[in-house]
Amino acid sequence: MKTTGERVTRVLVIGILLTWGITSYVRGFLHEEPKPAWHGIGLALVVLNLVMFALLGAGIWLGRSKDAPYRVPGIVLLVASMVAAMVLYTIAPHAGGGFFFCMAGLWVLMMRLPLRWGITVSVLTIAAIGGLGEGFRSSGADLGLMSAFVGLTLGAVASRQGKAAQEATHRAEAANAVLAERSHLAREIHDILAHSLSAQIVHLEGARLLLARDGDRVQALDRVERARNLARSGLEETRRALATLRGEVAEPKEVIAELAEEFYASTGRPCDVQVTGVPREVSPQAGLAVVRTAQEALTNVRKHAPGARAQVTLRYLRDEVQLEVTDTGGTEPVVELPGGGYGLVGMRERAELIDGTLVTGPDGKGFRVSLRVPA
Repeated sequence: MKTTGERVTRVLVIGILLTWGITSYVRGFLHEEPKPAWHGIGLALVVLNLVMFALLGAGIWLGRSKDAPYRVPGIVLLVASMVAAMVLYTIAPHAGGGFFFCMAGLWVLMMRLPLRWGITVSVLTIAAIGGLGEGFRSSGADLGLMSAFVGLTLGAVASRQGKAAQEATHRAEAANAVLAERSHLAREIHDILAHSLSAQIVHLEGARLLLARDGDRVQALDRVERARNLARSGLEETRRALATLRGEVAEPKEVIAELAEEFYASTGRPCDVQVTGVPREVSPQAGLAVVRTAQEALTNVRKHAPGARAQVTLRYLRDEVQLEVTDTGGTEPVVELPGGGYGLVGMRERAELIDGTLVTGPDGKGFRVSLRVPA
């Protein structure tokens, strides 16, 4: 992303170049022969200038987007502006200002057309400048103007190659990110199943021993119900992870509500959810970061603060989404079970991938996880 300083510098450079070019062009237009007039060649000079600038501006404006419906008409208008500049060059060959501004049109054509067609247009333009110069200029072809167009062509080709390399790099980074996310999801599914099944075994084994020794049937039933809730929670988390693996990411507020229900089902402790602002659709990356952070934070509460209550706050702001997960602190002994998520490091890495921030730390007797992602 460009910084504000880079944008200001770019605007200043473009503004200075445009001001210099327009000033030089107007001075040449008013002092070179033939001069503008309301009749004859002078009138043709004025009309051709207006036509050239109108075609050039319209051609650059149309088809700005790669998928714009007016892309082809924009290319036609740019070619027409260069033809108008050639006609203008035959009337005022010593000015050459029309071709100076048509450099912008040629650059745009080089970016929009396939490379071979762009080079073809550039070569024809350079040849036309040379031929018209030999035919209409007393000093022959304008080698300086021709060299400028050659340099512009080489710069456009280099720019295209750089852009293609940058796009290839972005595609490779995106592919690596997808592979990394799939690897994370595979590990997450493994961790979900390991945690859920391990806890179920503990509860079921306790229930078996109680029943075998004619123990308290209420306690045995409670352990069976906890095992059932853990199985249901593990199944839901596994389904959600598989849905994410297929690219099906639900709205964050809906998933957070489900996570709160699962938290209550597996712990017997409430998880309050508060949503502020106007809920809206967010990017898949931002939605996934919010969902995964909420899931990981609540998983950590279950593991490291048993007996704690949890609260999840989701805020929809103008240009970002904030998530905050807090707990009241554990009131029961911690029982370490096999399996685990990615912890704070994984949550922070996921946030930083999309230019977000993650802040964690103690919050009274409990713990606080705060995520901010652009949306």
